[in-house]
Amino acid sequence: MSLADNYTMEFRVVPARTKFEDVEELLSRMKEVSERRKAVIQAFDPDMVLSENHLIFSAHHAFKAFAEGKAIAKKLESELLLWAAATRRIEEAVKKVGVKDAGKVVFLIQKGKENKVTRDLGAEPDEKLLKMSREKASRITHSFGINKKACECYPLEELLLEKIAMLALER
Repeated sequence: MSLADNYTMEFRVVPARTKFEDVEELLSRMKEVSERRKAVIQAFDPDMVLSENHLIFSAHHAFKAFAEGKAIAKKLESELLLWAAATRRIEEAVKKVGVKDAGKVVFLIQKGKENKVTRDLGAEPDEKLLKMSREKASRITHSFGINKKACECYPLEELLLEKIAMLALER
């Protein structure tokens, strides 16, 4: 599959609970499943994922960067983290949106492979993990450096997607 094919790749956002207690164990299993299923998989902290649009928009930009030869990361999965975190630094991306609790995760999975991948990971979909709360909105606003005054005028999702889009202009 060429990078141009990846540019048109679609994803599904799957918030899920897993039986993994250790993040490294989850990531190792994800790598194994990804290789076996030939699927792109990335996991995120549900407390730092604003919405499905947050990850789908990030995925669009990540694959566009790869297709145009402008990606920062060497692996697609890492590039997905960078865009979802609206940063150019992988350490910052992992700290900001990376999985912290292996038992609750939001997966971004290549469309058409989500059922097999979630089954192989022993993950149970749980839409409640994407539920918005004041605490979550505050955490995202602070972590992404979004102006609180701007939140009074515009929806938080719009402001976050703008932060992600602005990353493209820095490249």
